[in-house]
Amino acid sequence: MRSLLFAAVLAAVVPGMQPRNEPFLGTWELNLSASAITRGAPPQRASIVNVAEAGGFRSALTTETTRGTNVEIHHYVFDGAFHQSEGADPRELSFTRVDAHTIDSDTRRNGAITVHRRLVVSADGRTLTVTASGTSGGGQAYTNDRRVYDRQSGQ
Repeated sequence: MRSLLFAAVLAAVVPGMQPRNEPFLGTWELNLSASAITRGAPPQRASIVNVAEAGGFRSALTTETTRGTNVEIHHYVFDGAFHQSEGADPRELSFTRVDAHTIDSDTRRNGAITVHRRLVVSADGRTLTVTASGTSGGGQAYTNDRRVYDRQSGQ
């Protein structure tokens, strides 16, 4: 009974804790026709779900390819430190808030920065563009990989 009560209180409180002015929160769907993918084969489908958590937000990236479905969890904590990702491609990520609509991110593998990303939510809040350059976990170098996501729900 106590667990059920805790779950009910948590469900009622957590949505109210989401900052109303955070443009990155919500659900985003990859728009393949608007994207310019230079890193590997394009996925069949990809989506991002961002929800508030202490220090920033938690991002779940789901990617469907011909080989299956992968899920990654990234913790957007704006403290200047690297934080371990969870899921399909474990690595360390750091996030820097440039402004309300822009985030820079670095990926670190084996102590070296391997990828730089810039995430930008459009002024109207309808699109999220992620532009990346670097070296993939498989060792493939790439530049200006641009993935455009359309807002499905959220702010």
